[in-house]
Amino acid sequence: MLIKKTIPAPLARPLINKGVSRFPWVLLFVVAFCVWFVYTSLTPQLPDARHPIHLYSNQCQQDLRATLLSAIRQASSSIHLVMFGLSDKAILNALAEKIQDNIPTQIFYDAGGSAKIYKLLRGAQVHPIQHAGLMHQKILVLDKELIFLGSANMTSASLKMHDNLVIGLKSRAMAKFLEEHQPYSSGYFRTMVGGQELQLWLLPDPRGAALADLRKKIRSAKNSIRIALFTLTHPGLIDEISAAHRRGIQVTVVIDMHAGSGASAKAVEALRKAGASVFLSRGIQLLHHKFIYIDEKTLVTGSANWTKAAFYKNSDCILAIDNLTKEQQKFMNSLWKQVASATQQ
Repeated sequence: MLIKKTIPAPLARPLINKGVSRFPWVLLFVVAFCVWFVYTSLTPQLPDARHPIHLYSNQCQQDLRATLLSAIRQASSSIHLVMFGLSDKAILNALAEKIQDNIPTQIFYDAGGSAKIYKLLRGAQVHPIQHAGLMHQKILVLDKELIFLGSANMTSASLKMHDNLVIGLKSRAMAKFLEEHQPYSSGYFRTMVGGQELQLWLLPDPRGAALADLRKKIRSAKNSIRIALFTLTHPGLIDEISAAHRRGIQVTVVIDMHAGSGASAKAVEALRKAGASVFLSRGIQLLHHKFIYIDEKTLVTGSANWTKAAFYKNSDCILAIDNLTKEQQKFMNSLWKQVASATQQ
């Protein structure tokens, strides 16, 4: 007898056209994320209504030149620039293009710190400053609202190599104040930006209010003081730092290695003798910072070195930002790690 076996049919499978493959959604997501990451990394984030204060440093892998170029190229009504060193070709070209577009442009610069740039910027109101002290400010005001200030000059070396910190912010009130005060005009301005208190001093300050306030801020420290400076020679500030260490505040000071073995050598010696932690930078670049970071809450920075000349002779500026946001704290903590990691005894 012949037994007929029944072979079960295979499980049903979806019909797939062999000529058409599945759409690679995962690959598309990965590519899109990479594009977004590169774009956000390379595209400067300028201050806006939601984030009116931004911190920038080339030590945190941010391109200061690209940031300033982006801001200048977006200017539509006015440019006000006060700059010690102005020689970067890309910056000069961007300014020249705006001048050709009939954007009112006013430029103040130290005659000894820059070349004869008026030949390159014909059509602008260009004011070379010659004075007993340095015209040492580094301030850019665009469209009477967007402000950039800090330690960076507009030179290729300063923007691309030397260690610098720049603050970008939006404030019509502060912009108006800055445009009304030409170099060597003393002044003080206080305002609120994005819920944070900002204080701005224009130096020289013969009455000593800016210096007195800085000393007061050092005395107010409860836990930590982190200082990064190109030059420190002011005896009163050296005394305040030493006193803070004696109170039990965790004090760390980093000085540019060139200044630390030269103009600031006595300050380094005095602070180390007082027991404070003092380090010198490493590398061929300048540690060009001028900031103090107190209790991870307050940041004081600007163009002023901590010298008598900065407070009483030069045209400089100091900006204090209180109640730093979590994002700003994260940035400053990251910057400090970069500063501290590139030091020597």
